[in-house]
Amino acid sequence: MRRRLPVVSRVFVCLLAAVPCWSQLKRPTGNLSNRTFFIQGSVRRYDNNQTVELIKVDLKKLAGEVVATAFTRSNGDFEFRGLSAGTYYLVVEEKGYEPIRESIEITMGSRSGVYLFLKRPLEIRTSEPGGTTISAHELSMPAKARQAMKNGMKHLYEKNDFKGSLDDFGRALKDAPSYYEAYEEMGVAYGRLGDVPRAEQAFRKSIEVSENKYAAAYFRLASLLSDNRRFAEAEPLARKGVEADSNAWQGHFELARALMGLNRTEDAEKSTQEALTRNSAYAPIYLVLANIHIHRHDYAALVGDLDIYLKLDPDGPMSQQARETREKVKAFLAKAQNAPAAAPPKP
Repeated sequence: MRRRLPVVSRVFVCLLAAVPCWSQLKRPTGNLSNRTFFIQGSVRRYDNNQTVELIKVDLKKLAGEVVATAFTRSNGDFEFRGLSAGTYYLVVEEKGYEPIRESIEITMGSRSGVYLFLKRPLEIRTSEPGGTTISAHELSMPAKARQAMKNGMKHLYEKNDFKGSLDDFGRALKDAPSYYEAYEEMGVAYGRLGDVPRAEQAFRKSIEVSENKYAAAYFRLASLLSDNRRFAEAEPLARKGVEADSNAWQGHFELARALMGLNRTEDAEKSTQEALTRNSAYAPIYLVLANIHIHRHDYAALVGDLDIYLKLDPDGPMSQQARETREKVKAFLAKAQNAPAAAPPKP
């Protein structure tokens, strides 16, 4: 008979709902002035998750000053050390790819498992024959609207000025009402401000304006709903996002989260495997797997899930809870293994 682990199970079922696709670290308290930290990451191609060698990665402060420069190694990895606490952003401007601006906040510890994905400018993001491409759609917007959008992205992702970004996105939409990417980014800004109703409204508006073709807005909305335990609403939206872009790992990940929240373990595992096939380096996917194995009381597999998660993101927002859970499970397994065999029933 299998032994149950109710305490660990309850802990991790709660953890599932707290793993957004775009999670943010909370600001810590305490003096970090005497500590130094590092950032470790990898550059990969968006379409096939292949690592890329000799890609220049700049580490900048918010004011734009370059702190350090690194080039990716043969395995696509890069690293910056000796950093003080604060907010930085990683910049990649590789010819033939869309520029990358990734905000990194160092607070309680170093950051590892940072993945930067190179995307071709005209990458197709819908499954409809002859459908529009994301970049092509943005290029069709008026120059004034594109500039307002650019300003909004800078305020949102580089300066963490969420209210300021909303003004910029509003100006972009005033000049280009069909600019559905701006509605999506408005949703992100409202989400960062903790205004869930307005974030939801903005994501839904992005989907509506795109005539139900913009996969990224579906993914964002499904993530928001799962974060608020509205799994029954998130599941069909994640499916529609997958239909719009079946190659995007985010859609399969959000579908797995929603299905797991609905206790549909078998379906959740299939979606999780689809996500892993497309991006095996995204740490939160392994937390969904951990929940699946908890439901099956497969604690040996659960330890394996947590081992991979902690290797990919040892200092992430869920890492301490994952580490504590892993130790509890390992202790339970060791105790079960050393327990004397039960006496056979008397005839």
